[in-house]
Amino acid sequence: MPEAESQGTPQVVLFDAGVFIGALLKGDSRHTEARPLVESARRGAFKACTMVGILSEVYGALTWEKAEPRHNPAEAAQAVRLLVEPPSAIVVLNENLAGALKTLELAARHRLTARRIHDARHALR
Repeated sequence: MPEAESQGTPQVVLFDAGVFIGALLKGDSRHTEARPLVESARRGAFKACTMVGILSEVYGALTWEKAEPRHNPAEAAQAVRLLVEPPSAIVVLNENLAGALKTLELAARHRLTARRIHDARHALR
């Protein structure tokens, strides 16, 4: 578990897509280690953050045809939301969280999967 402080300065852990993917996919080799870390961060046991682009990667991985278990677009969007929306204590560094969540909503509505979400994200910029 990450230490809360180092030499009196609070530390913040940046979670990348691999940590979230490992936590969410039971078939992932990182699942046993990643799941408790993400749940602890969500509860606020230590400070953790991520970025909108990372959340987009997680959605893509969850909808990938070889994901275990594979999520449909609506399930993937909901799983990503639950990672960071209150009561989760994980902070999203990018100030455009509302835009990212809207992107997930649209991706789910239009049944975008895997890498197509990246194309949609870039189209919105």
